[in-house]
Amino acid sequence: MTTLYINKASGTFADTLLALGMADLMRLCLARLGRLEQPPEIYDAGQSFLIQLPAVAESDLTSSDRLALLRPLSTAKQQERQAKKGRSFSEVEIFDYEAEQEKQRQLQAQLAKLPPEKRSPKARLNPTPELQEILSNGPSPELEHYKAINVMKVADTFNELALRWVSLSAEQQWFAVRLLFRLFSAPLNDVEQAQHTWEKWAKEQGLSSKAQATAVQLLNPTSGKGANAPKSNRLAVGGLENFWLLELVKFRGFMLGAAPYTLSGSKDRKTFVVLPERVELETLRAIMQKFREICWSSTAIKQDILAALRLAQVLVNHRRNELASNQNLDPDELPPLVSITHGLDVAFYKDMGSAHAVMNVSTINLPSWLPPRPRSVAEAMQIDDLLDEHIAIINRIEGSQGKEGSEELELLRIYRDFLSSHDLRLFWYFAASYGPYLFRQREREKNEKRWLRQFSSQGLDKLVLLESAAMETKKGTQDLKLSPILQNKGFQRIASAIREATVNAQRRRFQDSNYPYEVRYGLGQELLRKIHRRDEFMQALSEFLLQYNAETAREEEKLAQKLGHALRPEDYRHHHLRYPVTTSDIDEFTTLFDQYPCELVASMLLSYGYARWGKAEESGQSEEDTETAAAQAQ
Repeated sequence: MTTLYINKASGTFADTLLALGMADLMRLCLARLGRLEQPPEIYDAGQSFLIQLPAVAESDLTSSDRLALLRPLSTAKQQERQAKKGRSFSEVEIFDYEAEQEKQRQLQAQLAKLPPEKRSPKARLNPTPELQEILSNGPSPELEHYKAINVMKVADTFNELALRWVSLSAEQQWFAVRLLFRLFSAPLNDVEQAQHTWEKWAKEQGLSSKAQATAVQLLNPTSGKGANAPKSNRLAVGGLENFWLLELVKFRGFMLGAAPYTLSGSKDRKTFVVLPERVELETLRAIMQKFREICWSSTAIKQDILAALRLAQVLVNHRRNELASNQNLDPDELPPLVSITHGLDVAFYKDMGSAHAVMNVSTINLPSWLPPRPRSVAEAMQIDDLLDEHIAIINRIEGSQGKEGSEELELLRIYRDFLSSHDLRLFWYFAASYGPYLFRQREREKNEKRWLRQFSSQGLDKLVLLESAAMETKKGTQDLKLSPILQNKGFQRIASAIREATVNAQRRRFQDSNYPYEVRYGLGQELLRKIHRRDEFMQALSEFLLQYNAETAREEEKLAQKLGHALRPEDYRHHHLRYPVTTSDIDEFTTLFDQYPCELVASMLLSYGYARWGKAEESGQSEEDTETAAAQAQ
């Protein structure tokens, strides 16, 4: 085996793009030489990315065949600019920007004829033959990358690099490959020495001796124009430069590992770059291609969240297909999902009119509860269902006219912080806050079919189980297991009471104006304000339960008098009566505060209190009837 070392010199996704581009360049070279016994593997070793290759020496890297790395971007404007420099695209394989955009328009017209479910992102995860045929006639998968190059106004730099490479002879291209191979064969990359070697050799070859090119922000998010002098003796405003071969290779990596977007409702942009852990290059290429197919443009914060969830969905689907294609495959022999990638680096570019400026650089992680090794196709499908639930909920968090207000932005920030921090307590706070938000939004919406989706209790249960399993794989973890909270009968009964007094009562009142029970508006907000202090929270909760039990007893008495006999279980179910919360339920619930933080218990209680019971919406049975039957069984 041969190992190349890509030092993380910038600490940004520029290093990742360089590693991906170099791995792909070596794949291309070894394939041309007939030496590609196995695909290159990329490994994150901390201070560097390692590229594992079949055994190859620098002297082996020579051929009379030319290497095609990048297609120059061809637009009417670029053709005019290149003509002024005495260049022409006539003998070069180009990326015809206008032609690809026309293919995109034709594809959209064809997709518009399909039913909505076949136009969704999920439909592209495992497309039907009909959909696959339509998609195959669409534009190049690199169209969005070239759009980013064009919109970010770096087409001149990109074409300069692409055409400079094309202008080299085969012998000169392979010299450049050997130079890069030598540079990255050393654990410490001496870029300055490689640059000096190129300058000396280029002079001998009669080539342009200029060894540097502009380090564009599209590839180098922290290398924009500004005061770049290391010593503050003058103010030099200009773009940073780097060895041109490295920038060329980064663009190759950009095509493979990046997903650029224009954010919905604005001209701002975001670029997501995959963070490889230990993965074969071709596996990563397939994953990122599928990710770009199913992760569509959204608003700023929502885009971060959906990117993480969609990437998780692609990974789970990839593993499901592996398990389905080989029934005898041992799941333990497959690498953990997070060993392929643990998330995405993100750069946010603000539209400033004449240019885009980097405003933020961050990292978005995969959900912490994502299991390392789904052990069966059925388990993978369950995880996929859970991701679908979260994606559906996040997608619908929007204010009036589709614009996110302060309340929506705060909710989305909490969920994004949960993904970034791997702290499940933030998720419970999000779910606890989402319940009252959903309740208020439903009150304003007169069409029940358009009501916001609730979390399902089954989905929350699955989340707890997955998080518990993830904790067991972490050595020395001090986190508390959450399953005992869910098994607490008092917790279950009180969560049911909150549900009956809020979302269930709201639905019943919407369907029947004579529904006897009060809809408790403001309950969620009141309890949410008190979750940080046990005594205040229990006081507010006790006041609610006192009123809840009084109202429950009053309706029981009315029905018993009307029927003329003591109430039986079927009477509760038939007349949609509620069950009271007993003092023993409350006592059992309060024991949880001796084992867990008040904020965690209270957040989980509200999360379950506003959740849909089981999977009632999918089964066709009302969630109230399903829950009543379950309560009776307890």
